[in-house]
Amino acid sequence: MVRMVVVGLLAGVLPAQDLERAVQAAEALGARTGVAVADAAGRVWFQHRAGEVFAPASNMKVLTAAAVLQGLGADHRFATTFSLRAGRLAVTASGDPNWITGTADAPEVVFGEVASALQRRGVTALRGIDLEPGTFRGPSRPPTWPQDQLGTYYCAPTGPFVLDQGTFTVAVHPGRGELAEVQLAAPAAAVPLRGTIALADRAKGAVYGASDLGGAVQVRGRFYRKAPPVTIRAAVADPALWWEAALRRALAQAVFAVAADAAVAAADGAVHAHRTDLAAALGRMLEDSSNFDAEQCLRVLGHERLGDGSLRGGIGAMQAELEALVGALPQGVVLSDGSGLSRENRLTPGLLVAVLLASQRGAGGKALCDALPVAGRSGTLEGRFAGSDLVGRVRAKTGWIRGASALAGFVVRRDGSRAWFAILMNYDPRKNGLNRDLKRLQEQMVAAIDRLEAGR
Repeated sequence: MVRMVVVGLLAGVLPAQDLERAVQAAEALGARTGVAVADAAGRVWFQHRAGEVFAPASNMKVLTAAAVLQGLGADHRFATTFSLRAGRLAVTASGDPNWITGTADAPEVVFGEVASALQRRGVTALRGIDLEPGTFRGPSRPPTWPQDQLGTYYCAPTGPFVLDQGTFTVAVHPGRGELAEVQLAAPAAAVPLRGTIALADRAKGAVYGASDLGGAVQVRGRFYRKAPPVTIRAAVADPALWWEAALRRALAQAVFAVAADAAVAAADGAVHAHRTDLAAALGRMLEDSSNFDAEQCLRVLGHERLGDGSLRGGIGAMQAELEALVGALPQGVVLSDGSGLSRENRLTPGLLVAVLLASQRGAGGKALCDALPVAGRSGTLEGRFAGSDLVGRVRAKTGWIRGASALAGFVVRRDGSRAWFAILMNYDPRKNGLNRDLKRLQEQMVAAIDRLEAGR
């Protein structure tokens, strides 16, 4: 039935005037627009360019989430293990993306549990720490990501060992002297700060920032002395370096010595295992549109299904899981990354709807729906559909990169049924400010979809 949806969406059926007018308005603005709509049984209600390929922006995450749920299962748990081997602490990676400051899985909390577990075994010193990446090897970011933005939080690196979604946070306070007070807020790692941020008497021209030099954080710029405290969040250079630095800090606070000549009397064996749920990462991937979580979960999928936790392995695993869901992918589809940040991705609206429908027939369907933002209430849809009766009735994934705008998900109709839709729009990336109009038209399209009648 799902395969019939993919084919059916290539044929012209059941046009709706209101929906067509909104599509024509988008194309009049210069945005090539593809739309696919179907009911829960796979019956096609509307299509426009549904078989053409588009750059999907973050709607790519819909496919990533569906593939991850199909391949790992909604109840998947990441398990990072700690063991003693010849007096050294060996840590085996699971690619866990959930070690985030301020949560139950905060690095300092988990590492404190490791220190306590060592103490219970009578261990007070270690000969060293060995981080074992397993199959999580290769580049930390897709090569098609914008190379001039790799220091930003939304381009954070992935890897076998990652804290705080591959980012660090610096807190900046005005202070009373000539320099702002700056401190590393997260993660809790013994990474030094270098440089200063000067205080400025005028807001104009006050620009500041922070970057990871690899082993140290460089801060710079000028901060308006009357401004409230702020935080700077940026990508780390080497996630594993920060992970080990945070572990060593926690061990030092527990009065552990780590030295090659340390005397360790305890026998080899398991020390601790920390497990977290896929659902947390899935929520950040879809509700918050986290690029990091999309790429990291894709690597875990490759690790678990193909024995290849590289970025390339993740893409291969995603394609296999999608084909298991809907059959052969349409011609022209390109899977370049899992997040949609790459401009080389190409999807069809018909494929997006087909994958959404296929996911609902599997065990992961509810988890996918629950992770989608809710119109007017959560995530990237919190400010959308304001003042309409669609607030609370639409769950969908947004998407935007320069030159592409998208929305895909479902609307719960007044009779309780669901209409599934995908809207993909591509335009000249040199056109600034167009996305505001396109988002408004997307909301008009969803309102029209809500009024569609089957068979008309």
